[in-house]
Amino acid sequence: MSAQIPFTVIGGFLGAGKTTLLNRLLAGVEGRRFAVLVNDFGALDIDGKLIARHGGDTIALANGCVCCTIGDSLVETVLKLLERPETIDHIVVEASGVADPGRIADLGVLDERLSRDGVVVVADADQVRARAADKRVGDTVLRQLQAADLIVLNKVDLADDLAVMRCWLSTHSQAPVLEAQHCAVPLDLLFGLDRRGASGKPTPANSFRSWSYSWPEPVDRAALLEVLHDATVLRGKGIVRFRDSPDRRSIVHQVGKRIDITDGGPWSDTEESQLVLLGVRPVLGSL
Repeated sequence: MSAQIPFTVIGGFLGAGKTTLLNRLLAGVEGRRFAVLVNDFGALDIDGKLIARHGGDTIALANGCVCCTIGDSLVETVLKLLERPETIDHIVVEASGVADPGRIADLGVLDERLSRDGVVVVADADQVRARAADKRVGDTVLRQLQAADLIVLNKVDLADDLAVMRCWLSTHSQAPVLEAQHCAVPLDLLFGLDRRGASGKPTPANSFRSWSYSWPEPVDRAALLEVLHDATVLRGKGIVRFRDSPDRRSIVHQVGKRIDITDGGPWSDTEESQLVLLGVRPVLGSL
């Protein structure tokens, strides 16, 4: 198998500076082809001279990088990206301001072509303590900090007491901290974070689980579709013999909510139906 593609998530609360960090990455990258997934192109400040092509939900850059908007499903967007003919060296996702970046980073185990590379959380040195104390959003802010493999403490020039800020931050996260203004940090320090062995982080196995099914007898189509439509299933693939077409092989392929079932030719009596699913807990019911 070819080398896995590292999968990094940049998170942090609204206004912390995530998009500023992405802009620096896109402008400063050298020698690596990044694919950056964002919710909206509008906030990105990409130099027009760097844009090679702009087509709908994708911007191709002259330096080999590509920016894609996240469609209805992040899972589907990532898997479609893996099918693109261009070589990709690294995938970076900008999480929304209220998202849990740790859970998103666990998508790095969704496909064998990916590897979870780490979570970078951008924190506003002037606002993060007040946000964390806000009963409406405090849990979200603290969860983001706890998920971090690296914290970029941004806007340090605006902090009233940076020493107090550092002390407070150390009580809420064990991640190393880079202090910055306008997210000006060495870009190479943003990557390879999981391989540095950050401690105390939940493993992907705690969030995702795979299931393998095998049946010697034909399978009820409605029962199988009910399982595939379960909200906990993210991906599925297999070869199945349905009761309503026992002489044919049916190729089942699922990505998110999209399910494709195509004819695979005559069924062989030496085969059994096989299906592999990947999803989140809780465990699926049996067929």
